[in-house]
Order: sequence, then structure tokens, then C-alpha cells
Amino acid sequence: MKSTSEFTDFVVFGARGTSLMLMRGMVDAWPDTRLRALIDDIENGFDHPSLHIPVISMDRRAQEFPDLPVLVTAADTGLREAVFQRLESEGATLATGIARGQRHVDPGVIYGPGCQCAPYTRIGPDVTIGTGAQVLATLLAHDVEVGDFSNLGVNSSVLGHVKIGRHVNVAPHAVIANGTRTRPLVIGDGAVVGVGAVVTRSVAPGARVSGNPAMPMPKWRKLWRILHD
Repeated sequence: MKSTSEFTDFVVFGARGTSLMLMRGMVDAWPDTRLRALIDDIENGFDHPSLHIPVISMDRRAQEFPDLPVLVTAADTGLREAVFQRLESEGATLATGIARGQRHVDPGVIYGPGCQCAPYTRIGPDVTIGTGAQVLATLLAHDVEVGDFSNLGVNSSVLGHVKIGRHVNVAPHAVIANGTRTRPLVIGDGAVVGVGAVVTRSVAPGARVSGNPAMPMPKWRKLWRILHD
């Protein structure tokens, strides 16, 4: 999978909602870059009303901008992986959305192809961010692994010795507490961590947890019944 974090001109997959929010933040951090087009396979064939650049289909991207790197900003983790697979099959280059050289980012951070990391995120040592991951967190403390195509929401925090699986969704303002060197806290593949949740123990693959302390939804429903019977 071809990728680059060094580019001037680029295109973005996504023309609405979260994609526009991410794209605007990234462009502010890259003053010497130029966004050439937005890709939207649902609605296209017009100029974006505020950005004044074309909104195009994936097919048109391959025809008109085959050599420009593509920043994939879709919030849905499954869609993001599917777009990556299509772009790879077309020989496209992925744009890796990072801001290098910032004093609050450890220089040893490992970035996967096509990942995105907000310019304000503080990142400590021994952190790996997987392919296509989307990191809008405030903090990745140290000894953290973020799996491929996972999302870390705005103002979330991940403390030390944490392993986050693939396709995990961590909602805004959630806190993932410390694990240990010998027993890291693990968020399993496909898990969902709710808004403002405080996760103090490992989360099973596919589980949905919320609250403080974070618990699976069936446990919260059971507690609700106990309190209201």
C-alpha cells in the first residue's frame, strides 16, 4: 500500500460532516499544501459552495488526479477500509495526515499508511498508530498501540500501556486508563467506548461499554432495573 506524508497537492475522500471538519483542521496544519478536489460517490459533479473546488467521483479521480495522494477522512471504519482497498487496487497513493516536528509529539511515533492524527494531539514515546486510524484524541501517553482503522474521538485520552484493536470506536471525552508493562489494558477488535466513558479494565472484542466506570450495556440495563424496581 503506497503512502506518503510529504506532499503539496492532494485530494480528500469525503465531502461532508466529519470529513470537512478533519480536512479543515489538517489544511490549517499544512499551510504549504493545496486541496485540489473532494471525492463523493453519492453526490458529485459540482463545485463545493464554500471551498470552490470540484466534488468528483472515485472514477473521475482515477482519470484526472491519478498521481495525487488521497486523504481518506470517512468516519465509518468499515467504509474507510473499503476505500483503502479500492485505492490500493487502483495503484493510488494514500496521504498520511500528520504534522511532523511538533514539540509535543515524540519523534519515535510510528504512523501507519493513511492514518490521520490531529495536530494538537500530544503523543509520548513508544506509540504506534495503525493503518487508516483516525486520531482526534487529546493525549496518547506512552506505550500505546492503536489498531488499523480505529477511531479515537475528540478530547479522548489514552494513558499508558494500552493496546487498541482494529475497527475500535472510542467516542469523544472517553478516558482509557493505564495498563501495566506486563498486563496492558486491551480494547478488543470492533469494541465501542461511549461518550465520556472511563475505561479501567480490558474490553472484550465487539463489546459496547459506557459510563464511569465503563461497563457493558447489559450490565447498565441490569443496574437500571435494580435501581428502579
